[in-house]
Amino acid sequence: MGKNKDKNEKSENRKKRSLLPKNLRQLKHGSYSIALSVIVIVAVIMINMIVGQIPSQYTQIDLSGLQLSVLTDTSKELVEGLTEDVTIYYILEDGNRDSYVSMLLNRYADLSSHITVVEKDPVLYPQFTSQYTDETLTDNSVIIVCGDNSKVVSYDDMYETEFSYYTYSSTTTGFDAEGLITSAIASLISDDVPKLYTLTGHNELELTDSLVTSIEKENIEIEELSLLTSDGVPEDADCLMILSPTTDISSSEAQMILNYLRRGGSAIIITDYTTEELPNLATVLAYYGTELVDGIVFEGNANYYYSQYLYYLLPDINSTDVSSDLAESGSYVMAVSAQGIETTEDARDTLTIDSVLTTSSSAYSKTDVQNMTTYSQESDDISGPFDLGVIVTETVELTEELLEDTASVDSDLDLDTWLDSIEIETELETETEEETEESEESEEAEEATAAADEEDVTEEETETETEEEETDTAETRLAVFTSSALVNDSVNQAVSGGNYQLIVNTVSWACNQENSVSVPSKSTVVDYLTLSSASVSFWGMVTTILLPAIILIMGLGVWLSRRKR
Repeated sequence: MGKNKDKNEKSENRKKRSLLPKNLRQLKHGSYSIALSVIVIVAVIMINMIVGQIPSQYTQIDLSGLQLSVLTDTSKELVEGLTEDVTIYYILEDGNRDSYVSMLLNRYADLSSHITVVEKDPVLYPQFTSQYTDETLTDNSVIIVCGDNSKVVSYDDMYETEFSYYTYSSTTTGFDAEGLITSAIASLISDDVPKLYTLTGHNELELTDSLVTSIEKENIEIEELSLLTSDGVPEDADCLMILSPTTDISSSEAQMILNYLRRGGSAIIITDYTTEELPNLATVLAYYGTELVDGIVFEGNANYYYSQYLYYLLPDINSTDVSSDLAESGSYVMAVSAQGIETTEDARDTLTIDSVLTTSSSAYSKTDVQNMTTYSQESDDISGPFDLGVIVTETVELTEELLEDTASVDSDLDLDTWLDSIEIETELETETEEETEESEESEEAEEATAAADEEDVTEEETETETEEEETDTAETRLAVFTSSALVNDSVNQAVSGGNYQLIVNTVSWACNQENSVSVPSKSTVVDYLTLSSASVSFWGMVTTILLPAIILIMGLGVWLSRRKR
């Protein structure tokens, strides 16, 4: 028995010794697994922390193809140049986030340390928005704050829609969140907001809502003006717009407009062909060296008109202060039923007139529009080329005489008599200047002696006098276009926004906006392909005749080669 007991104990001991390494191996393997899991978890946490610091433009990629949440260069330049702190409050209830708006705001914050995005839940903070607006804001609206100033961008305004009377439904056509937010930031950091006055009282057209939005995104305020009830153009006017009047302005109104321009004011005049005579408006144009050609311009060159309509003009866009970007990008501008513009023979040498839009040399103006029987050029028609848009500039000296002369209107004088008096004054001033020059030449010796006695004048006084001389000058700016189709929504869409871009550029130039901050709305629909009549004919021939002929010839060649085998 004792021997068997010893054998059993030895056997159990051997089993225990054999199990011990196996348990150790299992324990060791389990420790490795735990350590590896900890390392992986720590690595994931660190990677998430690192990724969280990477700008959203690299981590949140817009794969939509429309690039709705990608910032344009205009926004980037503005934000990267910020020197003031801007806080963007994102009004958002949990679960109602618009991914495009959210990504867009993150990209603003990534570009500058001066921008902070703070989400505010209207449920948790029901009284927050009332500090900045009386309106009830929907989710995804934003409030932009800089110092004591603030601006609200409603979510309802971020998406552009069009209503169809055929389907009685609305379609989203554009996403304008970036344009509105960038414009709001620019206005908050700007010290001055230019003002554009639109003339009323002569059956003028009204600016479309979309064009008003585009101009306001330039941080330009728009207000209507009636000179029939005013003493003149307001002093805070940076530009006056006259949009396709159908009745003439009065003699007093013309004097007010000329007084404003003669002091260095700016104006945009857009006309339409009309059988009504507008002599006073024509006089304003003539004073600045421009006059309208009789009739409506038609194009004889198929590359310069749209579809089969010879008066739907696609003019050349020249590189000027208002159109260089359009000219460089190869964009189109469409003018419908336009008149030509000519420079008057007696235009002053001090005027600089630059052509913005020009027809081909094959264009002609049909003078008898009411009774015409053909679109083709006839013997009485005026041959081109014509300007359809020009900008005029003139540097003026703001002398005391000029300021006094332009301070009031003489309602007892008709416009021609008033202009004659201005011309007489100008001639007298010119004669006086010539006499002064002759007197100065004859007194050179005396001046030399006087100059020696004035050597004690300090450089600071000289610089001050130079600065005073510079402040005594101003630049008059006038833009003239001859088709209200430039401010028509449908025509603008036909040229993918080219018309509105030209008008917005012109308004910005007239208001002396040096740096444009306007970001166009991003279209959510396909852009129109604008083709001239010649292009339509060419590609029609290619697709209907040339390509089928090539395919037929290739097929015939294959058939012949196989038959020979």
